[in-house]
Amino acid sequence: MATAAMPARLPPDATPAVTQRRADVEWLKVVGALLVFLVHAAEPFNPWDSWHIASPERTKWLGEVVLFLAPWIMPLFMMLAGESTWYALARRSSRAYVRDRLMRLALPLVAGLLVLVPPQVYLERRLKGQFDGSFLEFYPHFFDGLYPRGNFGWHHLWFVVFLLVFSLATLPLLQWLRTPTGRRTMARLAAPCDAPGGLIWLVLPYVAIRIAIEVVFPGTPPLSADWSDRALLLPAFVFGFALAGEEGFRRALDRCWQAALVLALATSATLAVWGWPGYLLDRLPQPNSPAGALLWGGYAFGAACWLLALLGGARRHLDVHRAAALRLGELVFPFYVLHQPIIVGFAYVAVRAGLGIVPGFAFITAASLAATLALCALVASSDLLRPMFGLKPRSAAAARQP
Repeated sequence: MATAAMPARLPPDATPAVTQRRADVEWLKVVGALLVFLVHAAEPFNPWDSWHIASPERTKWLGEVVLFLAPWIMPLFMMLAGESTWYALARRSSRAYVRDRLMRLALPLVAGLLVLVPPQVYLERRLKGQFDGSFLEFYPHFFDGLYPRGNFGWHHLWFVVFLLVFSLATLPLLQWLRTPTGRRTMARLAAPCDAPGGLIWLVLPYVAIRIAIEVVFPGTPPLSADWSDRALLLPAFVFGFALAGEEGFRRALDRCWQAALVLALATSATLAVWGWPGYLLDRLPQPNSPAGALLWGGYAFGAACWLLALLGGARRHLDVHRAAALRLGELVFPFYVLHQPIIVGFAYVAVRAGLGIVPGFAFITAASLAATLALCALVASSDLLRPMFGLKPRSAAAARQP
């Protein structure tokens, strides 16, 4: 078992035995980054979304790919970020932690907003016939109004914004959870999850939050507005932190992940069958309806089951090849920051060239992946570029390796 080296129970004032990045967490980041890449490569052909670059030819097959990943892929990243935050706070003070978050999140965010987002908006405006000049002529207009009516927006960097805000805003809570009182509280919360039937207690909060949002904020269209369910990101971040800090949660995860996988597959299959006929967005239930509560409750149920299945399965099978996991995991953040503007660029070429669905998707995927990996290698090799993409200088990164 991958967690055999962990102590059975930490005393209230103890420091966790694991204070370094885990291989299973890093491998999940790598897999998750590739899945996010796949979603964005499919978006130009998704019939249920209006993406930055949209092909006149659409297919439900690629729409189903997006629908399958939508409930859980970004919450997975946020949960992994929460796990990593536990280990980060074990190694540094609150002040050092804040400084590190600002350098590794805020700096890339500003750089990305100024360099990587404007070309995406420019190509979208060009494709839609809303701007006819050069990129240099367009750049001053990037700051005109807020996207989509205006031009200024986060685009794919919205996740960096959320992660930065969560990392800083939850710091008092996270530090309290590391105190003896906080650890006892986590242990009490984990106790029912660690008992037989604990899967329901791990899943129930997600379902309750999603149904509450449907009741309090009716009419929110997450499938059309964004393919991630952002309401689940904050609890995912906090749970990831608690998972790293409380063994009761880890035991519960080790016990239930296989059952969660079965339920996740069943839920996704049901969602795929429901989404196939007709135009999906026209068949969304009415706000504040029993059907709406059933749909979004099931949506959250499936998301929670996938998260538990992936985290537990990775703990069981992917805590291997730590050196390779660390090397690749380091590149996940620059990969995420770079991949979408590159996809948008090649999608623009594919749509303007009139490529069909299959050749267009193949071209966008192959060309964008090759270009993104090449740029990631360039970033990783340059101490000048590394801070712009959330990476420490190579000397500092090498010192962290085992």
